[in-house]
Amino acid sequence: MNEGFEQFLATIIEQCLDEHDMQPPFVVRTVGNNGSVLVAGFNKGAELVVFTKHCENDTFTLPIKITVVSQNNRTARLVIGRDGNIGRFH
Repeated sequence: MNEGFEQFLATIIEQCLDEHDMQPPFVVRTVGNNGSVLVAGFNKGAELVVFTKHCENDTFTLPIKITVVSQNNRTARLVIGRDGNIGRFH
């Protein structure tokens, strides 16, 4: 998996912890415009555990939709637009 993409996911998790009162562990689902999918967990130690992954041409294309669900049942939904900006659904 792309190191930049992993760092991006880590940044999103930090925002979920700081701004949305979400509690680990987390389940993260990402879907790229090209059909690439990643479903992973972040445990309490912030370790990424991949549950399933399918990448078309080893990449995710924009826009990418991301859903994060926490242990306390809070959910954050985001989209990375074609311009690279992050928008929030919820």
